[in-house]
Amino acid sequence: MACRVRIRLKKEDKNIETSAILNSGFETDSPDIIIPVEIAKKLGLWPFKEESAMLLETGGGEVSLPYFISAVELELILGDREPKKTIVNVLVNPYIHEVLISDYVSSILGIILLDFKRGLWRLSDDPINKIRESVEIEEW
Repeated sequence: MACRVRIRLKKEDKNIETSAILNSGFETDSPDIIIPVEIAKKLGLWPFKEESAMLLETGGGEVSLPYFISAVELELILGDREPKKTIVNVLVNPYIHEVLISDYVSSILGIILLDFKRGLWRLSDDPINKIRESVEIEEW
């Protein structure tokens, strides 16, 4: 099992609530997430109109993806406290079906992975004995 969290993505008057996978292999130097085209459409980021793209190294080789800087607000939805929020850059990938959160964004949000296999995590400011569980996958 992978570790997934519940998030809300906001852009102007549009917002999407969905699951997102915490991907420690998605290493970045900026607050990047990757979203499927269907979510990009709902947020008004698709069809792609700008000339900005980013070249990514993936397991299948290099791919050039549309890249939007400071494009949306991401909220980590927590049932027992106020959501944690941050502004993120967005890559749109037509080959994926769920949101991917980079190591950088996980760190900003204070997410600590406790057990990858069982999908257990907590926040850096949670009590030490607080254990949160992965949410169900939502594919687009």
